Amino acid sequence: MGYGHIFFLSPPFYSHFMPLAALAKSFKKMGIKVTMGCSIEFKEAVLSAHLEFYEINISTNKNTGTASDTEQPESEKMRLNEFFEATKAGAIETLITQSNHRKEDMLADPQGLMAAIKRIDERVKVDLWVVDVLSYGVTLSLHCLGLPYVTFCPPHPNTIPKENENFGVPKDWPSSIEVDPEKLRKLNEISVQTQQQFTDIFNAVIFSHHSRPQRIENAFRLNSEQAIIYNYFDFDQVEGLSVKPLHIYIGHSFEEEPLSRSWLEKIENANQRKILITLGTFLSNRIDVLTQLITACQEFDPGAFIVVSAGSNAKNLKPYESSKVTICEFVPQKALMPFMDIVIHHGGNNTFTETVYYGKPMIILPFSSDQFSIAFDAESNGMAIVLDPNRLSEMIIVDALGEVLKLDKKKLLRWSRFSKERGPDYAAKQILDSFAVIKG
Repeated sequence: MGYGHIFFLSPPFYSHFMPLAALAKSFKKMGIKVTMGCSIEFKEAVLSAHLEFYEINISTNKNTGTASDTEQPESEKMRLNEFFEATKAGAIETLITQSNHRKEDMLADPQGLMAAIKRIDERVKVDLWVVDVLSYGVTLSLHCLGLPYVTFCPPHPNTIPKENENFGVPKDWPSSIEVDPEKLRKLNEISVQTQQQFTDIFNAVIFSHHSRPQRIENAFRLNSEQAIIYNYFDFDQVEGLSVKPLHIYIGHSFEEEPLSRSWLEKIENANQRKILITLGTFLSNRIDVLTQLITACQEFDPGAFIVVSAGSNAKNLKPYESSKVTICEFVPQKALMPFMDIVIHHGGNNTFTETVYYGKPMIILPFSSDQFSIAFDAESNGMAIVLDPNRLSEMIIVDALGEVLKLDKKKLLRWSRFSKERGPDYAAKQILDSFAVIKG
């Protein structure tokens, strides 16, 4: 019996590469040949997972570790700084900035990318491609070339807008985020403009390169006609496995990791409350928020052991370090999760799914992107307390720390069980059963 070949195309974003790699490993475990096409920075990780590596850059914007430290073109650094400044202004301002940056970030050279994918297809026999939902140039290329592909959605499912929804505009907002109606109108207006700009580019490329071109209505809704895998929870019970495209909800896409002896020694006191503060690779830039969180946690529980993932700000936060406060550029987040009592994070989907997997109560401070939708879901399902990162005080944080410990643990455990029963192996099995990639 021979096996098919699945080719993953990953953007140069650490937060997207890692869940894609976990899914790739699930196919590998089932005997499938798997190639990861991604930037050179991830080569070692790909090869250590015993996957095939193919170098391809599908975005000029990169975040391969700590965003502000990643080697970037000057134009990307300027956009990154604009983004950081926007997060200080507020939710709507940040989303408007992200919408304005969308074309430069994610659709820089669609024709060049299509040529690169065509070369791969001509040289290597590929039975199925897997593309990240935010890799719009890849999706456009696969569509025009008529190649079979599956869409993988690492962020919130609403990243793929439904009918009468605009890309990048949250359908619902957590209660702590004040939304000015006029600013929201402006966000919708800019979102529609971005959506139309993308769609016009898509249609121009489709009519130039597709053998049977058909106009599309919304570029952000162009996804696989075969299957969409959501790295998320089926909160609304909408999973569909009987009609294509399959809608597969997997709860998490990562592997458990053991904690090193040095870290185990740090957290060995069973009677000491343990709090993890992590704002992700981008938002650890917000040192003002990190300092507020550290001081409030110390006020709430002077005996608590606090772990801070601070990115490039780790050195700037050294004055806050002590025997009870550990501040690192990177922390072994997945390995630490089982030992934490409270997790404070930004609402990024990787951290959210890890926290839910281990059934930990959380405080979410959403800044950008899909974080508002994730925070809304967490709040609505009794899994988190949500705070506005730009309207913090020590009292607000201390009160939230008290409230988060009162959350109904049964609700957290329900979705923890869902996550542990699913995961990337579940998605791989559903895809293989549906597509019969394995050849006789």
